Amino acid sequence: MANQKSVLKGAEILQNISDLKKRKFFHLELKGLTKPTRDILSELVNGILDEIGANPLAAFHLFSGLMEALLNAIKGNIRHIIFRDELLKKLSNLGDTQEEAEELLEVILDTSPLRDAMQRYVVPEKIKRQVQNVLQLEDRIRAKKQVLVPEEKEFLTNVRSKLEKNRMNISVKIRITENELNLRIRNDSPIHNMDFGRIEESRLKHKELFDKGNSADFFRPEFLDEKESAGFGIAMIDEGFYTMGLNPLDLLTITTGSRTTTVYMRYPLSALKELAF
Repeated sequence: MANQKSVLKGAEILQNISDLKKRKFFHLELKGLTKPTRDILSELVNGILDEIGANPLAAFHLFSGLMEALLNAIKGNIRHIIFRDELLKKLSNLGDTQEEAEELLEVILDTSPLRDAMQRYVVPEKIKRQVQNVLQLEDRIRAKKQVLVPEEKEFLTNVRSKLEKNRMNISVKIRITENELNLRIRNDSPIHNMDFGRIEESRLKHKELFDKGNSADFFRPEFLDEKESAGFGIAMIDEGFYTMGLNPLDLLTITTGSRTTTVYMRYPLSALKELAF
């Protein structure tokens, strides 16, 4: 974790929680969402919320929203690496040299219309299955209940290596102002326009249900098709805002570029402190 004055690593953050939770700005760089990382974030964020006198239920929804945003960021980076790999295979098969294929790949990835157009050459379900496979393998390693077979180890090592090689990082900024607690979560991969449009449409549908007094119905089976990609995680964050009596369309903003996706989450301090629900 870094701010203007210090750079601390995991164990040091825990050792300095009492002082850190009194600060107004934090910048954290994450490699993943391991149990130690979750524990550090829990200690830090809940310490900050306790320091400002947040309602425990409001604190729960804020922290849950942060975890969902981070999981989306992790999935986004993995998905992009797999998409990148699949696309490179397609380009290499067109007869270009490996160097030419890699150069063309970078042009495509940096150009949104080209990147979106190339989705037709990559099977979405294949990418989705591989992302889920990575997450499941990571869970099995953390649980220490099963030994990975050589093919699984090779697959996971390959994905991890490419994430590191392509500098697919995740960062969190936390800022406390006079009136708000602001979170900024950024990961080094874009949301494709098709997925981004689906997420935005899905959020509006969720808002329609909330306005009718039944936002929880959004999670019924008939809406499941609308929550592919990052949509389900965003819906969970939005529901937390609704439960707190806040409008997420005003307080949660998603932006995406050629190389990054950023989620901004704003929580009025008055709501965090005084909310009764």
